[in-house]
Amino acid sequence: MSTSTSLVPVQATPLADMQFPHEKTLKHASRLAIEQDKPILLDYYNDTINGKAFMGEDSETKEKMLVRSAEEYTSTIQPRGIFKVETDFIVITENSIYIIHGSTKKKTITAPSQ
Repeated sequence: MSTSTSLVPVQATPLADMQFPHEKTLKHASRLAIEQDKPILLDYYNDTINGKAFMGEDSETKEKMLVRSAEEYTSTIQPRGIFKVETDFIVITENSIYIIHGSTKKKTITAPSQ
């Protein structure tokens, strides 16, 4: 009773158009993920390269988070939760570990009320 399943990517991006984190970054992020039992997320990586996402800091509370839009942002970045590794940053939030590009822009934001 064997069934065949074919997986077809919805929007395939050619590998030549994608950029990837440095191997050293992935190794350090893996160690942190095991130590802190948090998932590693890469969904902000290419968006930070393309300027579609940035690191926001609230001018009053000094809370930091990764931001795509007013509706799409991460949980708060932990104190001392940003590490520079090669050409990337490892960012630790309350729930996850993000890898973003070192060229990520920083902007002042008004953080959403909790």
